[in-house]
Amino acid sequence: MEVNVVNRLLALFFVATVAGGTALGQNQGTRLAATSSVRSSGDAVTARSSNVPRPAPSRRVPARLVADQSLLESAPVEGEVIYEDSAEPMVIGDSYSPEAGLAAIGAGCASCDGDGCSTCGVGGPLEFDLCNPYGFDGRQLCICLPSHGWASVEYLMWYASGMESPALVTTSPVPTAQASAGVLPSATTLYGGDNNILTDRLNGMRVRFGWWFVNNPNLGLEGEYVGTANESETFDRNSNGNPILARPFYNVLTGREDAELVAFPSVVSGRIRTEAESQFTGAAVRFRRQLCCSSGCGISPLTCGPVPAQSRIDATLGWRYFELEEGLAIREDLSSLDTANPGSFVLNDSFRTRNQFNGAELGVMWQGRRGYWSLDSYMRLGLGNTRQMVTIAGNTQTTANGATTTANGGLLAQRTNIGTYTRDQFGVVPEIGATVGYQLTQRLRLTAGYTFIYWSNVVRPGDQIDTSVNPNLLPPENPTQTTFLNPRFAFQDSDYLIQGLSLGGDYRW
Repeated sequence: MEVNVVNRLLALFFVATVAGGTALGQNQGTRLAATSSVRSSGDAVTARSSNVPRPAPSRRVPARLVADQSLLESAPVEGEVIYEDSAEPMVIGDSYSPEAGLAAIGAGCASCDGDGCSTCGVGGPLEFDLCNPYGFDGRQLCICLPSHGWASVEYLMWYASGMESPALVTTSPVPTAQASAGVLPSATTLYGGDNNILTDRLNGMRVRFGWWFVNNPNLGLEGEYVGTANESETFDRNSNGNPILARPFYNVLTGREDAELVAFPSVVSGRIRTEAESQFTGAAVRFRRQLCCSSGCGISPLTCGPVPAQSRIDATLGWRYFELEEGLAIREDLSSLDTANPGSFVLNDSFRTRNQFNGAELGVMWQGRRGYWSLDSYMRLGLGNTRQMVTIAGNTQTTANGATTTANGGLLAQRTNIGTYTRDQFGVVPEIGATVGYQLTQRLRLTAGYTFIYWSNVVRPGDQIDTSVNPNLLPPENPTQTTFLNPRFAFQDSDYLIQGLSLGGDYRW
């Protein structure tokens, strides 16, 4: 009996407690609704007191929690709203993430978590692709999914490896004996004798153009032309006999070094002129295939803020053509100072070469973009055939007693080596290059770069000169020589290097 009474009393106490708590919550909700009004605008909520006059902040002290048990009374306690002076309303809403903040100012990517720009937008009147997820100002080309064409023009400031040749012009101090004048090794070399011919800067131009296929934007076709202006170098000396001028050679009849006199006191006066020239051209057609690409956010070195960043790697396969055409000519104008043997002579020697490379080209390209800046680099290897051609010519004009005759052969070009010679050789042409760019407009980029090209197995004019001479072959040849038939011709290969800087721009659409 006593247990039942206790259980009933506990049940009544539990019901009364629940009912009292519900009434207390309703009472507090009614009072809060009566003392404030709430209005909402967009995603933000603005709260202000509408029925209670705003008290002076200095007269209100916020309640502090203390250990006084009287604050824990069950009776409801009305709270106060503490105000601070402010010209703007308090806004309650969601905070912005760093990515959203960058997007708001138009300077970010879709994400900076490694995924990067997830899509490529289309912008501009010609609808070229941009990595433009948040309204970036349109100067960041999307290189991952291109659907545009391109063309570039560059001014070249290149330097080529110098041409090597034997000593072609020498001098000796007066009074050197006639038999020793201009003879090596005691004579001083004025022209030739090393590889310092044609070492000045080459001015040229390079043009590239291409497009990505619409149905397969990862595959493109590119064409290229490169060429330098004709470079020429001239050596010209004139003497009435002093200083001494001579052309050295090796006399196969005596087995010693010798020289032909161009100017010597009381013997001969004359002028000698040498002219060397060189021109380099090339062309290519290649397919480009994207191998991989990545995009994301990078840090600008100028603003230290995040900017869109992309990189890609392409493989290239195509056809490559190079041509190197050079020449070296020597001309003598001689007048006899011997009154017993008057007369004049004009001697011409000419050595010309042409190299034509045709072959397959394999390559790899890397492109990187960070904001407005870009870096492109490539490595290519050409494997194919180099067709070599050497042309040697010479003649002598003799004027005596008012009559002029012309005979075949000069000094280093005689009937024994005059002619045109051709052959085919295996050629290897590696090429590397790098280009830094800055995006000026939506389509135009300013570029500066460096290029290095190596070409194996080429023929150059100076290497084809044989300085071994039979003096009896000099016109007029009498009697006809049947032995010691020098100079002779034999192909002489060398390597060719060309490298330098470039300035230009490319246009994409």
